[in-house]
Amino acid sequence: MSTRCRRLVGPAAVLGVLVIVIVLGPFVAPFSPTAIASVPFETPSSNHWLGTDFVGRDVLSRVLHGGHRLVLMTAVALSVSYVVGVLLGVTAGMSRRLDGWVMRPVDAITVLPWFLLLVVIATTMGKGPVAVCLTVGVATVPWVAKIVRTATIELMDAGFVEAAIARGETLRWIAVAQVLPNLRPVLLADAGIRVSGTIALVTAGSFLGLGVTQPQPDWALMVTENKGGMALTPWPVVVPAVCIASLVVAVNLLVDRLSEPPEPSPRGPRQRVRRPLNRPDATAGNPISVSGLTVAAPDGTPLVAIDALEVRRGETLAVVGPSGAGKTTTALALVDALPPGFVTAGTVRVQAPADGGRRLGYVPQDPGTSLNPSMRIGSALREVRRAHRSRRARDIEILLAELGLPTDREFLRRYPAQLSGGQQQRVLLAIALLGSPGVLVLDEPTSGLDAATADELVGVLDRLRSGRTVIVITHDLHRISRIVDRVVMLDGGRITGECQADELPASHVPAAVAPAARFVDDAGPRVVVRGLTADHGRATVLHDVSFEIGRGECLAIVGRSGAGKSTLARCLAGLHPPTDGELLLDGARLASTARDRSIDQRRAISMVYQNPRRSLDPRRTVGRELRRVLRVLRGLDGVAADREIASLLAAVHLGPEMLDRRPGELSGGQIQRVAIARALAGGPDVLICDEITSSLDEVAADAVLRILEELRATGTSMLLISHDARTVRRMADQVRTMIDGRVSWTACDSDSSFRRAGV
Repeated sequence: MSTRCRRLVGPAAVLGVLVIVIVLGPFVAPFSPTAIASVPFETPSSNHWLGTDFVGRDVLSRVLHGGHRLVLMTAVALSVSYVVGVLLGVTAGMSRRLDGWVMRPVDAITVLPWFLLLVVIATTMGKGPVAVCLTVGVATVPWVAKIVRTATIELMDAGFVEAAIARGETLRWIAVAQVLPNLRPVLLADAGIRVSGTIALVTAGSFLGLGVTQPQPDWALMVTENKGGMALTPWPVVVPAVCIASLVVAVNLLVDRLSEPPEPSPRGPRQRVRRPLNRPDATAGNPISVSGLTVAAPDGTPLVAIDALEVRRGETLAVVGPSGAGKTTTALALVDALPPGFVTAGTVRVQAPADGGRRLGYVPQDPGTSLNPSMRIGSALREVRRAHRSRRARDIEILLAELGLPTDREFLRRYPAQLSGGQQQRVLLAIALLGSPGVLVLDEPTSGLDAATADELVGVLDRLRSGRTVIVITHDLHRISRIVDRVVMLDGGRITGECQADELPASHVPAAVAPAARFVDDAGPRVVVRGLTADHGRATVLHDVSFEIGRGECLAIVGRSGAGKSTLARCLAGLHPPTDGELLLDGARLASTARDRSIDQRRAISMVYQNPRRSLDPRRTVGRELRRVLRVLRGLDGVAADREIASLLAAVHLGPEMLDRRPGELSGGQIQRVAIARALAGGPDVLICDEITSSLDEVAADAVLRILEELRATGTSMLLISHDARTVRRMADQVRTMIDGRVSWTACDSDSSFRRAGV
């Protein structure tokens, strides 16, 4: 039996017993629940095992009859609230045009007290279960709708939803096949809280005499009507109260267990691994001390095995290695944040700072998905400050100023989506530094940032690392080497070597790559962009952009983070409608949105998104994802689709074993190649690559670029967005620099010219 199944046994058993009592109780009850069987408040006896209630009715019989009404009313009220709430929340989240019309009435309902709603509805419809169910449903709908709307808005910005929109999927299919399945963890987590709240409201309705009424048996009603006799016999109150409490706790625990991610199916021999032993140590010594650390996936596959690692006080340690080497898993083990189901053994000791501050601060790999999209920056910072008992309000202002971020109210009221990548990264760093942690763990801090922004961030780290122990996981060692004292090489989850930063092996220094062979075709431009202008809200982010891409040609767009490069790519893919300008494909005008384009035009332009993990649906296997694209864009099903999938995987150098895997089971390089395979499934003439080598090590990045070179040899045109000078030099026929939404021609023929261009 798996760990997850064992954790389900307890709450499932309690819930099962209660279900049996509720379903079979009326058939085995010794007396009628409404018949007077003895004197009031008789103590337990052989005739009445739990005694009698305030009018002499058998308590056991009323308990056995009293659960089904409470459960039925709760189920009906919850069903109404979730059906209506999910419908409203998904509608508002998927359509900004309808958002205000849907959510304003919802906000109005939230300010009304539920008991006032109950009184009004009971007065209009009459007392009884229907009035209570309707009241609880109406009172709960707004909270469900708000939670679902927030989660839906976040999902609509994910790459896998944008890919579905770009290939012409209907909103109904996106809602049913992509949004609702990914809402499941949110709904399950909310349901645990909502069940207990609903039961409380239903029981309160009975307490007020507006729900189930005398002489009907009901657990909540029994507590109310018998509380006056507690001194004579407590059982008429205690037993139904315990039943209600057990029902709430069992459902909560069961929902919590079900919301945990499922364990992947085993693909190797299972191993017996001990439970975690992770004990922070406040005694003198090194701030980080690791001994015999092992980490295994839920299926038993070993991921990390580190015999010993010591990090000295004030030292900056860089951890390097290929994609899939176990670097991020090691970082999560150090900060005790491994996903549910992972099993660890060994010892990790983290010394507490002498000044009593936080032990650890952690900056995860992807700032775009690590910040709460529905929380303003100021609120997120204040929440962390309160959690670490920092009483000075100026701590946030001082820290933001040290990190080179604005401290004005307008900036603090922004949401994460309104920040550039560099600003998001520094906000995460501010969150990690609040509370003065003694150890700072950074996972790919310069990933996806332009050269200038990355250099600024490294400068900030250089200023702030004084007196701190810093562990940096990176593929960008040449950029951060000036702040690194020691380097540890990780491969296959094991330490394969270490050295001082000034003794770095040549294999870890970026090597020059010869430019790829150019495809020559004089048939005219494939893509023409003329006078393109685009807005985000009231701000114009693209200004009169014009360029051409020939057949088999690669145009690179470079520039600093926030310059508008990704917006340009999304306009070309039909995901962001421009306000002015013209887009032409093979001489034919392109509609501004993917939905208005013909299927041939949607098939001709495909995009590989910036964040590979967010670009693939975490709930769908690789095989299902590729089959859907082939069916929509090329009408392939069955054997024909399977043959094409095998060809696509071969083209990106992946095997058929990938078909049954989900994105969470793939390394960074594998995910990027699957994303390329999906982009190629439609047979595109133009491939848009947004930071395609970001977060990949040199080996994985080289493999991805070789795939792109093979595509170019077949005549595929490319729009390449990158901050990596080596990638641009290797792939691009022409380079354009974007500064504040304006594009200019760039001659990137030297390292200095690349730096000026923002790469």
